[in-house]
Amino acid sequence: MIVLRYSRLGAHRFVSHIDVLREFGRIVRRAGIPVKYSEGFNPHALLFFAPPTPVGVGSVAEYAAIDTSLSAEETMARFNAAVVGEMRADAAFFTAKNPNLAGRIAAADYVFPFPAGAYDFAKGLTLDYVKKGERVTENVADRIFAAGEREGKMLLTLAAGNVTLRPDRVFDALKRELGAAADVSDVVKTEQYFRTDGALIAVPDAMTECAEHGVRDPGRK
Repeated sequence: MIVLRYSRLGAHRFVSHIDVLREFGRIVRRAGIPVKYSEGFNPHALLFFAPPTPVGVGSVAEYAAIDTSLSAEETMARFNAAVVGEMRADAAFFTAKNPNLAGRIAAADYVFPFPAGAYDFAKGLTLDYVKKGERVTENVADRIFAAGEREGKMLLTLAAGNVTLRPDRVFDALKRELGAAADVSDVVKTEQYFRTDGALIAVPDAMTECAEHGVRDPGRK
């Protein structure tokens, strides 16, 4: 099983999650990456994805697991040779079994187009949005795990996965509080995390740790 980290930038940030998955499958087929299929009446390619990124939000840290016999290096090389647009992969990792990206990812980093320190998160952050025709108002302080900075911009670690905090809603709340002129397309996801023994571990670190404990890529020459 190979895990690719790939981007979703440019026009791809405005494509729905389901269409991104379809495009990913087409890239894999164009690349000639051999993929194993499930058994049963309606077999499907064994491709597994991290939780979705909202439409409009960019990402340099999307993850997908591919059940293939190729090495990590060959899989990434073939994938990038077949990519059209800004969905290139920049890292690939071998794992002996399905890492369950959708179930294990618990947080993600996002860079927001606001100055670092422009908002005091100690007072919490209230979202106000409409869901299924009803207005929802909620304080989401417990789902903002960390606030920092990257190149002078606001860097937030938000809950993701089974208990999620949508970055586009956080953006709307911050834009309203700060009175800033910005667009949600300026928000970029920069990393995702597993929660292991109560700690957040970046996905690349978790994959590297597997290799360091003797789980090696049999596809490597």
